[in-house]
Amino acid sequence: MRDRMVELLQEHFELNLYEARAYVALVGFGVLTPAELASVSEVPAPRTYDVLRSLEKKGFAMSQPGKVNKYRPVHPENVLDKFIDEWQERIKGELEEKKKAKEELIKLMMPLLETEMPKYGVERVWVVRGIRNARLKTKEMFEDVKDKILLADDGYISMSLEKDLIKAVNRGVKAQVVFTPSLLEKMRDSKIVEYYKDGKLELKVVDEIELPMLICDDEVFFALEDMAARYFNYETQVWIKDYRVRTLFESKFNEYWKKGKKA
Repeated sequence: MRDRMVELLQEHFELNLYEARAYVALVGFGVLTPAELASVSEVPAPRTYDVLRSLEKKGFAMSQPGKVNKYRPVHPENVLDKFIDEWQERIKGELEEKKKAKEELIKLMMPLLETEMPKYGVERVWVVRGIRNARLKTKEMFEDVKDKILLADDGYISMSLEKDLIKAVNRGVKAQVVFTPSLLEKMRDSKIVEYYKDGKLELKVVDEIELPMLICDDEVFFALEDMAARYFNYETQVWIKDYRVRTLFESKFNEYWKKGKKA
């Protein structure tokens, strides 16, 4: 139980190991001198003065001056509530600063973005590793697509980026989606299925999708087969923007579409 209290103080209330041990000891014994703290806790004797002064500075302890200073704890409920209140205010301030920094960075970077294509040309191939990066790239594809989405999916994209796909459809983008039966079962109450029933997008089901893919206009996104990487959420995905590659993948998608059954 003592170790758990020390762990929580370190993890959530910004005390180091010795400070957390000292505070738990003060709560348990009430009033301690530095020498007494060293004898009842695992705080080394040479460190007790510094640790107790640090606790006092952080608001976790109070001192009673005398021939030998004594320290007592501030009640946990009071000090922890105060810490949380101050933390919330600090986070609000940091959040506002980050928002301002984001706006300033975007404003400063816009000229660079606008001149990137004539200076360096257009990137045609990217390797994307990890679930987070894959999500960012596919989200970007849904935001940029103008005419057509072809999605053959066995789970990840539809479940993670459903809102982004729906936004594209709402902009007038045509969408054809192929699910596996297991994914359809999971998505029964989704907006994708709702839009299919309302005739806003097309949806079919095939028993197996050997090559899951997302095609947005001339952009193609697919994962390389690597079960170990998939297990550790570090799967390698490839993004290609080339009409010839898109044509090859679209022919594979059309095979799924022909074999597919209505949902």
